[in-house]
Formats: sequence, structure tokens, C-alpha cells
Amino acid sequence: MVKFFTKTAIGYTHVQTGKICQDFSACYHDDERTIITACDGHGGEIYIRSDKGSKFASEAIINVFKRVEKSVFYRANREEIEKKLRLEILCEWNALVERNLAEKPLTKRETAGLNEDKIFRLKTDPQVAYGTTLNGAMIFGNKMICASLGDGGCFVFKRDKVYPVFDDDSDENVANLTYSMCQTDAFNHLAVKIVDLPAVDGAIVFTDGLINPYRSLDNFATALVKPVVSKLLAGKSEEIDGFITEMGAKIGIGDDVSVGMLLSPEIKPKYYKGK
Repeated sequence: MVKFFTKTAIGYTHVQTGKICQDFSACYHDDERTIITACDGHGGEIYIRSDKGSKFASEAIINVFKRVEKSVFYRANREEIEKKLRLEILCEWNALVERNLAEKPLTKRETAGLNEDKIFRLKTDPQVAYGTTLNGAMIFGNKMICASLGDGGCFVFKRDKVYPVFDDDSDENVANLTYSMCQTDAFNHLAVKIVDLPAVDGAIVFTDGLINPYRSLDNFATALVKPVVSKLLAGKSEEIDGFITEMGAKIGIGDDVSVGMLLSPEIKPKYYKGK
């Protein structure tokens, strides 16, 4: 049986300034598949609908992953499947944004306070208003499919080791700069990877508000990933929920926090005891 968990908590700086939470996480589960997401709307001045952008990113992952059929793994090679999923996720997000814009065009009230350059940019490219990162993973049969764009990340773990699914391929994803779903070249930066499930025990997807306080991958793996796996195996989801809420409200860096975790049915609990 697949175990899974998702949680989003607003950061204390957003509470103090009265800003809406920009993160969004979600999950989907049926007899065939389990999907988790963790997406981070940029929240900068020009990104006036990025809270919706992160929600649409989560919806895009779930909608596309729900359409994946097992037969595809027999009809195409992995590279072809990954490329197809990249395109479908991006198109799905664009469609959700365009539908929202058609129903609710950007208003003068929303753009009040922006300078002329930013207003012109939104008029010529309104999708910028929805800027967001994207991270998600799915367990589907004996496969795990991961997707990522921008900061935050998608890691897999096996016994006492934690590994990034995707290479840290950009200096942009530091210092509050990141790739975005709203970029015209977003397809070039959206990554999808298929992993054989027996090779990993599970996956964790997260926004940068979760990992940044830990400062290193080793610290993140030891202090957060392994204890969360142990608690999820023990059925202590409420404790994880409380910790993530506290990280957003008190002990983190003030940013919104989102996390999703998937555990393979084949995971060996003995490797995570006492973590």
C-alpha cells in the first residue's frame, strides 16, 4: 500500500504583511496511482496572480499524470514519454491560465501600484502574472514519474541515502531567482524523469521554503527527510502536519512551506527506525 502526505503552510512574513499564501500542494490517489505536488508562486510585485499560478501548476501535474496509461511504456521509449509529458504539463498549465484570464481579465485594481513597464509587460504577456515553480511525483505500477521546474525540488530516497532526481543545472535557481512556468522558454527548463520503483523507497517534493533552512542536502536528508519517512510509516501524519505548520509560522525562514511525500509499497521500515 502506497503511503502519501502533502501539506502547505503560510510563512510568517506573509502573515505579518497580510499577503496570501503563494504555495500550493495537492495529492490524488486511486487504485492505480498516487500523485503529489508542491508548487511555489513567485509572489513578486509583477506576479499578481502567482497564488493561482501555483494552484494551476499542481492541477496541471495531476491532470496530466492521471491520463498516463501503462501501455505507453510498451509503445515508446522513456525519452519520448518524458518529452511528451513535459509538453502536456506545460500546455495544461497554459490552458488553465488562459481559461482564468478569459473568465477574469486582469483589472486596474490588481495592477495599481505597478510602474508603466510592468503594466505594459502584463498587457503584452498576462501569463507572467501567474509565475510559479512546479514539482510533482507519481507512483504508477512499478514506475515513479517525477516532474520539476524552478527551485524547490524533487528528491528520491533509498535506505539512508537521499538523491536529487534532477541535476542542479542552473545558477538561476539561487538568490530568489528561478525558472518559471510563465517563461516563453519554460519547456526547455521543465524536466520529467521516469524512475524504476524498485530502485527507490519513495520521493519527496518541496518548495524552497522547506529546504532553505537546512542549508545543505546532507542536513536536509538527516534532519527532515528521514524523520518524516519514519513518522509517515508509523501513521503519524498529524505530527508531520504540525511540524510543517510550525516551520511556516515560527522556525523556518518566513517563506511559505510546501511538501509532498510518497512511499513505495516495497519500502523496508527497518531502515528508517529511530530516525
